[in-house]
Amino acid sequence: MQWTFSQALAGALILSASAFASRRDVVIVDFPDPAYFYQNTTFADAGDVGFVPSFDNDVLWSFSFTTGALLDPDGLPLPAPGTASDAFMFADDLLAIPGWFPNQSVFVADVSDPTKLKQHGIIPVTGSTNIQGQNIEVDDDGVIGYVASFPNDTLYSFNVQTLALEDPDGLALPGNPDRIALGGDRVAIVDTTNGRILVADVSDPANLALAGIITLPHTATFGSNDNIVFADDGHTGFVSSNERYLYSFDVLTLSVVDQDGFLFGTQQSGDHIALHGDVMACIWSRGLAFVDVSDPADMSLISNANFGGTVAPQGSATVAFSSDGSRAAIPVIYPAMRVYAFDVATGAQIADPVTVDEQPNYLMVRPDNTVGVLCSGNEADNIWLISDLLPAIGDIDGDGDVDTADLLALLAAWGDCPDPPLMCPADFDGDGDVDTSDLLALLANWG
Repeated sequence: MQWTFSQALAGALILSASAFASRRDVVIVDFPDPAYFYQNTTFADAGDVGFVPSFDNDVLWSFSFTTGALLDPDGLPLPAPGTASDAFMFADDLLAIPGWFPNQSVFVADVSDPTKLKQHGIIPVTGSTNIQGQNIEVDDDGVIGYVASFPNDTLYSFNVQTLALEDPDGLALPGNPDRIALGGDRVAIVDTTNGRILVADVSDPANLALAGIITLPHTATFGSNDNIVFADDGHTGFVSSNERYLYSFDVLTLSVVDQDGFLFGTQQSGDHIALHGDVMACIWSRGLAFVDVSDPADMSLISNANFGGTVAPQGSATVAFSSDGSRAAIPVIYPAMRVYAFDVATGAQIADPVTVDEQPNYLMVRPDNTVGVLCSGNEADNIWLISDLLPAIGDIDGDGDVDTADLLALLAAWGDCPDPPLMCPADFDGDGDVDTSDLLALLANWG
């Protein structure tokens, strides 16, 4: 096959690789001082609008994912200072925040009009509880929520419409709860005291019950960022330990699925995990591993992310996949405050890392593949929205489509690739050249 005509035509019709490399589409959401984020602060995604609480002046903010503008310029003041770190969306435009309001409570906001945020109500949580910084799980109807507390080690259920606890006493747990996850009518809970998984039956939110305890192989310990995710079947769960083992378990049979677990990484501890289809992304102290979990009883390595040197994803970093699951993004704090993007199949970088101005923590990927990363520090706490870090495979010019322009760009880049990676956006498999395998990948995503 001859490429000379296509290459010449491409040169006349499309951007060069170097022009593409110089383009970086970033929108920064700024907040008025003093507005700070905890390292574990997350923001909620509700279509074109995001919501995030800040502390110091304790305010719930709404912002546009498109322009980065604050939609309610004054925000919604929260009842008590220094407590809010996470926001969770419910049905009917209600949003819940666990914290001190003014005692341990779930604050519920009405965000139906993002330009005029309103307080919907407060759900007090009784007893010697601390739920600030804990995650909330939401049932399929978007009405009932679940949150775990310490040091009284209790799981609570609440109703954002009636503004009441469903089970007022909650479920006392035989261990210290941290991250929780909802799978069907079971809530799986990381027990940070005993290194095991507690399983609660929440089929009747007004009568929570302990379904059982899953004991994991080896010696398992957990940190505050070790989360649980469920497979699409709703009952197979996954968690990684500080010892860098990825475990699979079943909350219906209360059993471990992979009796040995899967060891990933090479040093220090495991951390946050994320699942897309049959692929798990596992953060560890100096890197990121992609694991095939299509058979939860026999998990295997797909690739290790190639950062090109020593890095340190920090303790509140999260990893997220592109909409098609072929790529993933992750923040790191060393050797610089950066956001990296990788091809899952090969572990190759697909773009130059983006350097942000403060410590990058929580990261998510929106349906349009915009990467949102929350940055916290001493001066400029903000949210970065990066729209060209995770283009679909084949979308070389970043316009959202895989079409003739992308095909011509690939043909123009045919052959060996230069460094850095963004200089060769047509090298989809990261093997150092643009060849037939890249052409086939582009054609597979045509349209």
